[in-house]
Amino acid sequence: MGMQRGVAWFWVLVCAVALGLAAVWGLPAVKRGDADPVGAWVGLAGLMVAGWSGWMSWRALRHQERDAVAMAGLLARAVLQGESRARAQLLGQDSTTIDVRFGARPATTRNAAGAAEEGRLSEVASYYQRLRPGRLVITGGPGAGKTVLAVELILALLENRKPEDPVPVRLSLTSWTTLPASPRGVGRVAANRDPGVAAQAVRAWICRHLVDTYAGISPTTAAALMDAGLILPVLDGLDEMAAEDTPGYGSPARQALSVLNAFQQGRSKAPMVLTCRSEQYEALAAVQVWAQDAARIEITQVSHAQVRQFVHERVESTARWECLLDALDRAPSSALVRALSTPWRLTMAVTTYEQRDAATGEYLREPEDLLTPALGTDHAVRDHLLGLFLQDAITRRRAPRGGTYAPGQVRAWLGVLATYLRSNTLTGRTVAGRPLSGTDLVPHELWPLIGTRRPRMVEAALVAVTLSGVCTLGMWVSDWGFASAPVFVVLILPVFIALLRGNGHHWIQAWPERPRIGPRQLRAPQAQRRTAVLLAFVPLVGLGYPLLVKVQPGMALGISFCLLFGFLVWLVARPGGSVDTLDIMDSPRTAVRAELIAALLFGLPVGVLYGAMVRPVFGLLAGAAIGLLCGLGGTGTRYIALLVCTRRGRHALPWRLRRFLHWATEAGLLRVAGTAYQFRHRELQDWLAAAPPTTPDDTPCPGQTGRSPRSSFTAG
Repeated sequence: MGMQRGVAWFWVLVCAVALGLAAVWGLPAVKRGDADPVGAWVGLAGLMVAGWSGWMSWRALRHQERDAVAMAGLLARAVLQGESRARAQLLGQDSTTIDVRFGARPATTRNAAGAAEEGRLSEVASYYQRLRPGRLVITGGPGAGKTVLAVELILALLENRKPEDPVPVRLSLTSWTTLPASPRGVGRVAANRDPGVAAQAVRAWICRHLVDTYAGISPTTAAALMDAGLILPVLDGLDEMAAEDTPGYGSPARQALSVLNAFQQGRSKAPMVLTCRSEQYEALAAVQVWAQDAARIEITQVSHAQVRQFVHERVESTARWECLLDALDRAPSSALVRALSTPWRLTMAVTTYEQRDAATGEYLREPEDLLTPALGTDHAVRDHLLGLFLQDAITRRRAPRGGTYAPGQVRAWLGVLATYLRSNTLTGRTVAGRPLSGTDLVPHELWPLIGTRRPRMVEAALVAVTLSGVCTLGMWVSDWGFASAPVFVVLILPVFIALLRGNGHHWIQAWPERPRIGPRQLRAPQAQRRTAVLLAFVPLVGLGYPLLVKVQPGMALGISFCLLFGFLVWLVARPGGSVDTLDIMDSPRTAVRAELIAALLFGLPVGVLYGAMVRPVFGLLAGAAIGLLCGLGGTGTRYIALLVCTRRGRHALPWRLRRFLHWATEAGLLRVAGTAYQFRHRELQDWLAAAPPTTPDDTPCPGQTGRSPRSSFTAG
């Protein structure tokens, strides 16, 4: 299969090179006046043959993708790589885990068969494989380790996976923005959805996640994987869909659970793994809604023996910790024991109290400091550990290019983001029918943080200024001068606008789309039709503008072919098109880098050709401007508008926001979930949102421009 795919790509490149050579060879002849009309028609016929050959090669590539079993193998390797990295982030870049125990909590009826009474983290894969059907609900208190247990299950299943086994894929339930709502005025019967409707809702959501998260998976491939039953959804955070601690019958969590109950695979319920806090899950069970035909387990608190074992395995000098461990044994009901009874807080305590001075190697603090009377309550221990955790993370991880982020800056910026997420959770805020997430940080979707109108107005202004500047400069260098303004307005400007609109720029719609043109996107029929329209516009630009500067028609035809060649090079060379391996779009930085490269591959050929025929300066400026706008798409320009609007004030964020979020992930303050960032733990997010405003009183590191403190957040 790899050989056939390589041949297909070879023919696509041959077609592109042939177009380029024809254009380069033909331009000198046109300039000398030696162009042969018959030869031109022959060349056009060859172009049609080359286009047909390229189309057949592309169809071959799409056909190869339909081998679902082979693609599932590639997906399994990509998921294994991504979840291994996620595990390291959750454990603080350490492989030592607490072998937490869990017990079965069966529902009153409709339970999965094969569930044992108890189990532990190291045996979770075998526990799950005995279930019939394979539906598992993981519950526990805050910080109990639900996500870690789910990740351990994913890794264990992948390490022993057979080719026909489904691939476990973790999804955040808060990203399910297309969840169908129950019809108003209809009672409980409406909640038991038609299995076909439920299957379509779940299938569409998972397919979109696969396409957005794994570069190399097309919508056709994602649908084939779902239809073949080769995807095991691991759904994380049912409790995070609800704003209240006790979600009711009308909550999004209940609606999601009802749809998942109606989601079937063949004659039985579709396999899945679900995580939820115990309090919220029991509130749903109180209104007679739970995961049907599933086994529910609940993670128990960390025992004294497990605390001692974890400390001995994790720390470098156990003697330093004996005083604290002995005190915990003597007072088993103290606030400190309760605070350290969850893996999250115990990991924080060990991490922060094991930090050493980089110059002398001395420990910065002693574990016995936790025994001070000031830490006599659960909240005091929590605030103490979270403060040290944030401080150590900033100290340990240097900012990009060797700089340092000021602690006040980090606290203020993270506080803005955490307060925004908390506001979304408490208010259930929606924008244009899409609920705003209370956990996910997707940079180009953060613009509602400053309101729903201002960023869209700024985006429209940026695009308008760019297009106006390009047209003004074009009129200035043309032989007709500014008298050519009507032609620009009627011919050139609409073409540029259509090109931008076709690649994701929608200034009226609330939620812009990402760039639509590229090898990954062209695997969908809708994108193929859109590309055909754009390919018709590109020669129009090549023919229209040179006429304004009195270039011969033959020369304009050659320029059109060169533009078409540059466009085809962009389509073939744009990153993310390989299906031999699946690259994880584990950070929005990856997507932005691909979009910028695409913009340069598209804009620079346009600029060079225009510059060669008219004036170099204008060509480069016009090509770069249009290429960047087109390559960034609507999401890129909306993100730039967000940065412009958050320079100062109570919503101030760093100018290099993506770089800061990536640094926070490397520092252990955030984690990656698909194409979104999330706080390392919900407790850290809530603590930052509830903390009083801080003032970044330290000097910013080089290249950072955040200058303003955070104050209370007001939804825009």
